[in-house]
Amino acid sequence: MPTPFDALKPLAGRALEAALNRAVALDPDTGAALAALDGRRISLALEAPPLALDIAVHRGHLQVGPPLGQADLAVRGTVGGLLGRLPFLAGARGAGGRLHVAGDADLAQRLQRLAAN
Repeated sequence: MPTPFDALKPLAGRALEAALNRAVALDPDTGAALAALDGRRISLALEAPPLALDIAVHRGHLQVGPPLGQADLAVRGTVGGLLGRLPFLAGARGAGGRLHVAGDADLAQRLQRLAAN
């Protein structure tokens, strides 16, 4: 059943894409590391609120869109589980939750190193 939130998802996706690409533009090393991941796709699915999206690397830029099927790396779980894995929030109080990662282990490690920098 559609919700009012559904109408905002495309706008939120474009805002997220713009914010991610602005952040990448601030660090040339991150941009270079992303260029090496060209064509790779990460699927993110959160439980509450129910939200699913893909983030793809295309010519050194990130593209956010709806899930398109099998991704190179799939991440699913709770918001708390995702936030608890971010390096700058790792010690945050109350950032518990579940996170399941499946797919390309090398890609997961490369993304983890990117997030740590």
